[in-house]
Amino acid sequence: MPKHVSNSLPVLLGIVLLLSLTGCGLFESEQDDGGFRSSPEGTYILCEGVFGAFNASLWHLSSDLDMATANVYQRLTGEPLGDTGQSLTVDGNRLYIVVNGSGTVEVLDLSEDTLAFVGSVNLIGASPREMVVLGAKAYVTSWNIPGIVVFDPTTLAIVDTIFLTAKPEDILAHDNQLYVALALQPDFSANDQVVKIDPGSGTVVDTFAVGSGPQQLLVRVGKLLVSRLWYSEDYTISYRGLAAVDLTTGAVTSVDWGAGGGVDIFALDNTVYVATGTGVVPIRDDLSLDEAGLIEGSLPTVYAAASDGTRIFIASYSDFSTPGEVVVYQSDGTALATITVGIGPGAFASFRE
Repeated sequence: MPKHVSNSLPVLLGIVLLLSLTGCGLFESEQDDGGFRSSPEGTYILCEGVFGAFNASLWHLSSDLDMATANVYQRLTGEPLGDTGQSLTVDGNRLYIVVNGSGTVEVLDLSEDTLAFVGSVNLIGASPREMVVLGAKAYVTSWNIPGIVVFDPTTLAIVDTIFLTAKPEDILAHDNQLYVALALQPDFSANDQVVKIDPGSGTVVDTFAVGSGPQQLLVRVGKLLVSRLWYSEDYTISYRGLAAVDLTTGAVTSVDWGAGGGVDIFALDNTVYVATGTGVVPIRDDLSLDEAGLIEGSLPTVYAAASDGTRIFIASYSDFSTPGEVVVYQSDGTALATITVGIGPGAFASFRE
């Protein structure tokens, strides 16, 4: 299922894969030799592909932005990545790829000069979404349980399941506790809760009412920021907003931003940004949008945004039958490079040794 919408939205058709670059630098041409021609350091881009078409793809952009590699997973394994790429997580020297439609977590080793395939976690039927590693366990939010599948990152064996009352989206580890955004009710209507889970007991120890549609989570300066997205009953209009949970007092502040799209939130330097429909915008301390600080603003539908700690990456698409684009920016809004990738670029993860 797509990144920010439910099973009830239409299935989209077709795929074309294409690689190109504009702006600074030039990507080296790729040889179809099955190899990986650059260091594992850099930024990984997960393209969702067409729902039901098993054409999700993993791309890699080198740290210096001079080289892109397409279909990384398929080059390593000889097999397609699967149906509906959902999210990426880097922990230590491991890259975890959550593939929603196929119901797997694919694991790659980043510790050598060339990538290596480690194995897969079978979550068929669970509808996995996002994941985090805390201690000796990995936690994967899954809509169809609804709850969290827990597996051992060393053996890749499933060791536990934490059941929840609503469909969970993002998951974050902070101070040895788990925070989970419960985005949807079982009937796919908007939920309004973020829960705190003790990983030792697997029980919910606190619940925060943050407003409709909690999606992505980010901890900044003692507060848990929660981006929010929800839809009108006929799914024709999307609305968004933000909540902040004081992690000391539990107090919640929530604002609505009105109609619009984009839920990915990330920090760069001392600024928190949120994706919009056409770019990214800084968030002020009072949770309002600093529209004057908009970066880009002319892209087609923005599907994901992130930072590698020094630069901003924005992924967009025109439709779900043609390749998407990723544009890399400096924090002042200067565009550094543009790369055409697979259909529906929807997640980023950066790796530095």
